[in-house]
Parts: sequence; C-alpha cells; structure tokens
Amino acid sequence: MKQLIIIDDDIHLARLMQDNINLHDFVRCDHIYSNPKDFLANPVEADIYLLDIIMDGMNGLEVIQPILNLYPTTSVVMNTIKDDTDTIFKALQAGAIGYIDKQSFQMNFNDVFESIANGGAYMTPTIARQVVRHFSKKRSVKEQLTDREKDIVNGILDGLSYKLIADKYDIAIDTVRMNVKRVYRKLNINSKSELFKIMG
Repeated sequence: MKQLIIIDDDIHLARLMQDNINLHDFVRCDHIYSNPKDFLANPVEADIYLLDIIMDGMNGLEVIQPILNLYPTTSVVMNTIKDDTDTIFKALQAGAIGYIDKQSFQMNFNDVFESIANGGAYMTPTIARQVVRHFSKKRSVKEQLTDREKDIVNGILDGLSYKLIADKYDIAIDTVRMNVKRVYRKLNINSKSELFKIMG
C-alpha cells in the first residue's frame, strides 16, 4: 500500500481529502501538515506528497526540492487552484510529476494515483490544456520571425551578449541590434525580460 502525505493549509479540506483517500485499498494517508515548515521540522517519508501551493510562510513550490532531497524516489503532486503556466512549469521544473486542479481532485483521484503507481505522470485536463496553449502560443509567436531573427532570439535566450551573438553568426553587431528592434516591434515588447516571458 502506498503512503501519502498531504501538505495543505486548508485543514478542513485536507481532512476531507484524507477521508476520501483512505477509502481506497491502494493508498493510505496518515499524516497532514498545515504548512511546509512544519513538515521540514519533522519530516516523514511517504511514497506520494500532495502539495497545495498557496500557503503562508513557505509555498508549495519551495518545498518540492527539499522533499526530493530527503526522499529522491518519492512522487510530488501539486493540488492547487493556481493554473497559470508560469506556476505549472515552475512546479514541473522543480520535480513535481503531477499537477491537479484542486476543484476536480475528487473526480480525478483514481486516475492520478493509477498513473503514478504505473510510473507515469498526471495532469488534470484543465492543466494539460494550459500547457498545450502555452506551447501553441510560443509556436505561433516564432512563426512571425525570420530565420535570422529566430537565431538572434535563441542567442538572447541562451544568455549571449550582442557581441557573442554577432560572432556566433558571423554578422555585424549593428545587424544584431537591428534584428532585436524588429523582434521587439513584431512581438510588441520592450525588454529582454518580456522576451523571456514570451519565448522562455
């Protein structure tokens, strides 16, 4: 039987989830923590950690890596109302292997844990749709650019200076600057940080 731990500051909801989880014979939840700091002060090993994101003091994203440092083979699943792509990708990059829309937890419970038990990952359909939209948007943005503009954008995203980009593609630094201005105009942006947000 898989052991599961819930970290969620909504204790009432956490206990409802615990009751639902414990109706099943393949997973058991005996521990609930109201915030990540309490867990890290007294960690308990489990097969699966179900994390909220919005919590006081330390959010769920910040505890993913500490959990995986303690227990490298465990599975971390986010269970949250946060469904923006920035948060989703931060969670996945930190090591989460599941991302659940909290409002549909009950409906997707069996699918989530069946996927994890079989060595897979899981995103509820609304979250998966956000991910698909993100990549579709990036693709449509890139289609607006010429091949040279794409080269220069890739150089910027790789952290290269204009001089290094010019050297890499054997072009003048003024050509780099001219293409950067064109990219900004096409994408209606004004800074590298905006470029990273759209293309990163």
